[in-house]
Amino acid sequence: MKKILAIALLAIVSFSCEKVIEVPLNEADQRVVVEGQLFDIPHESFVKVSKTGPVYENENFETLDNVSVIVTDNVGGSFTFTEDPLDPGTYIDTSFVTQPNTIYYLTVTTLEGQFTSTSQTFSDVAFDSLNYLMQVGGFGQKPTDTSFFTFQNFSDNGAETNYYNTIVFRNDTLVNEYLNNDQLFNGNFISQPFFSDQFGPKDTCTAVLVSMDEPNYDFKFSMQNNSDGGPFSATPANPVSNIEGGALGFFGAYVTDVITIIYP
Repeated sequence: MKKILAIALLAIVSFSCEKVIEVPLNEADQRVVVEGQLFDIPHESFVKVSKTGPVYENENFETLDNVSVIVTDNVGGSFTFTEDPLDPGTYIDTSFVTQPNTIYYLTVTTLEGQFTSTSQTFSDVAFDSLNYLMQVGGFGQKPTDTSFFTFQNFSDNGAETNYYNTIVFRNDTLVNEYLNNDQLFNGNFISQPFFSDQFGPKDTCTAVLVSMDEPNYDFKFSMQNNSDGGPFSATPANPVSNIEGGALGFFGAYVTDVITIIYP
């Protein structure tokens, strides 16, 4: 599950109704990069600390060791994340799990300086169900081909402003993400199709519903915006970051739910 969640939350395959976010490009020297993800599942939370150049790329990272990584919360909890001996630059606390409706504070201290961030969880999220429509001989298929058009169903908490990312897997392979806020359906029951994802007989669909705060939504949306470039796109920009102190990256605390369906 750790590998699935980590890949899913970093993949840039999102759809959203939000307006485009303008993010300035920082042409600076090497920068510290902090990637912190806290989950409500044991053994899943981690903070990665590294150093890279001005454009946020997935290569040429220099991992940083001997870093102090402390997570605290607004109810008196304090957690020290220590470096994973099998994954340099990654700091973990295998007993840590997020709780609903809690504010988490991250403090990362390196030789380059101290970097801080804050992230908030909201109420528990839960799928109601996945359901599907069976299609025989659909568009682009042979007349005898069978596929399944799938819908996610869940209820939104009307007392909160919520931000969601639904990550979809076909037979344990990431196929898509659906990034949403509740601006159009606050407090309502949501039935949303997985628009571009079709499944075949005997396939397994696993969906992970992730609740996040607004800064994480903005970060992921800016990542998506950078990835949608065409031949006339502007130069990619550093994504929106919620890390204070001059580092790139993001810090997020999440509550999640997972549901699976096997097609006939």
